[in-house]
Amino acid sequence: MHESGKSKDWTSILTPRRTSMAKSFKHLDAQLTDYIKGRSRISVQSSRMNSKLEKYVLRILTEVLEKVGQSRYIEMLYTITKEMAINGVKANQKRIFFEDQGLDIRNPEHYDQALSQFKENFSEKMADEFGKRCLARGVYVKINVVYSSDGLVVEVANNTPVIDIEEVRMREKMKKAMEYNDIAEFYMDNMDNTEGAGLGIALIMILLKSENIDPNLFRIQTQASETVARVEIPFTDKYVTIRSKEINQVGNNR
Repeated sequence: MHESGKSKDWTSILTPRRTSMAKSFKHLDAQLTDYIKGRSRISVQSSRMNSKLEKYVLRILTEVLEKVGQSRYIEMLYTITKEMAINGVKANQKRIFFEDQGLDIRNPEHYDQALSQFKENFSEKMADEFGKRCLARGVYVKINVVYSSDGLVVEVANNTPVIDIEEVRMREKMKKAMEYNDIAEFYMDNMDNTEGAGLGIALIMILLKSENIDPNLFRIQTQASETVARVEIPFTDKYVTIRSKEINQVGNNR
């Protein structure tokens, strides 16, 4: 849950046991270190991506990774989390843009037309305005960090579903990104037909490869009411990935 629309601070931090009492960062700034020390799950919610959110995400990841002795992943994980959050925020703002234009996002003609307009008009000022509109309509991105001494999971959920055409394009980008180990090479090969989201997906997978982490541990799940991007970072051989648990559960249910 986020703070009410009366607040000028669109970003809140959620406690796992008291989610009804989301607090703005300005109230938690001095307490954040102690807050992280006492928990294995941290959630942050915002209606837009701004410097304040970036600052606190970096601080949370830094303190969490230092806590478990895995500081070497700070830069990589911050970049990945930021990319997932940007993609989620843009997806939400794109949905609001369609609604405000009176267009049906599930209509292919409407989709291509509005997507082109959205890209052409997108700016920092527009992002700020649509962040306010997202807040007013209860549209947000939530970043969940769950960790132990054996591994860490970052999930970024945005509460707008992906339509079929978007999911197909997204899966194509992920498949194509698996072929590359260098983001510059990916960009040069796809510069004519790659959106920002495509570059973001490729960057995430290439960063994981650079640390010898299975790129399949980056997943995007589409559900009826939300889209969830997730990355897992194993620290030890004891870590059991969520993907492995899901596969085992399917096997046990047969």
